[in-house]
Amino acid sequence: MLSPQEKKVITGITFAVVARMLGLFLLLPVLSPYVSTLEGSTPVLTGVAVGIYGLTQALLQIPFGYLSDIYGRKPIITLGFLAYILGSVLGGLAGSVWSMIIARFLQGAGAISSAAVSLAADLIREEVRTRAFARIGASVSIVFAISMVVAPLIAAIFGVPFIFYLTASLSFMAMLYILLFIREPAKKRAPSSVSLGALWHTLGDRGQLVLNASVGVLHSFLVCIFVILPLEFIHTYGFPKEDHWKVYLPIILLSVAIMVSATAVAERKGRTKEVFLIGIALIGVGFLIHFFTHTFYGAVVFLTLYFVGFHLLEPVMPSLLIKLASSETRGMAVGMYNTSQFVGAFIGGLAGGVFLKVGVPHMLITGFLMSVAWFMGVYFLLSVPSRRKDTDGEERGQKGS
Repeated sequence: MLSPQEKKVITGITFAVVARMLGLFLLLPVLSPYVSTLEGSTPVLTGVAVGIYGLTQALLQIPFGYLSDIYGRKPIITLGFLAYILGSVLGGLAGSVWSMIIARFLQGAGAISSAAVSLAADLIREEVRTRAFARIGASVSIVFAISMVVAPLIAAIFGVPFIFYLTASLSFMAMLYILLFIREPAKKRAPSSVSLGALWHTLGDRGQLVLNASVGVLHSFLVCIFVILPLEFIHTYGFPKEDHWKVYLPIILLSVAIMVSATAVAERKGRTKEVFLIGIALIGVGFLIHFFTHTFYGAVVFLTLYFVGFHLLEPVMPSLLIKLASSETRGMAVGMYNTSQFVGAFIGGLAGGVFLKVGVPHMLITGFLMSVAWFMGVYFLLSVPSRRKDTDGEERGQKGS
């Protein structure tokens, strides 16, 4: 049972993480068309503006977590929020593609996830920590689903700059909540250096390497698709941007419903790897269908298959990572995983800009070939661990065949 103090912590951390992610999720389906109208915009620079946040997120995710061990969680979270708020305000004011790139770069500097999760871990008892993190994760998933639907409506009614100002305001309120209502945990001894043993273990574990590559590919596809597809809907198929929610809503509802049932089966019947492979296969088939049809309905089918695959993979990969990583190296493993995700987002933005220039069919066939290679890599290289108990009672992963 969560104590009142723990509930307050969960509320604050959830508010912080959701406010931070809301700025990314709300902008994802609408930013590419908006940036393409700014002064100096080119296809490649449009992709850079969409994906550049991933670069600063990737660069700062581990350092911010490490600095929070030394200087405290709340100061680092505050610093990250201030960078994000500044970037959001500049994004709302941006009149050229280069000012938008700078704004998005600063938004990415608000890399508070590691410090925020560490703050929650410091203040929540171990026996209820999993439940607390599940609530935070579920909130992020819900916000993602809602954002995909409401973002086109908000952008159509109030404009894209309004989204920047909205997320800046929410982030400011979340920052104040954490500063005023959540206590700073007692400082532990600051680590003198990052454990090389943990680093080498993480880099040398084949299963973790597969998962890190997988989350990078998945999020590179996500950002690349949303650099290209909104513009394709508008300019190729004449589908107005204010109506895009009519496509996103049923797709998100379907994919989330499938995710809930599929992940339950995967855990209960030990079919995690099969669900993993099905998710990749659906994404690959989606690329192929849109490549051969190249119609509006082909694009909708492609997006549907991508999001079903995305929502099958998103809960499965972190679950596998926790099983593969030992308790001593888990922090490093999660840091590497998060970094891989944001590197993928940055690469996806760059790739999307290039594919806007050279043509959508090149993106589709490249995505299909990458999906085939990804499927083969997971099939042959990933061994799904079974669970056993450590001597200290903690569940650990033991690799099975």
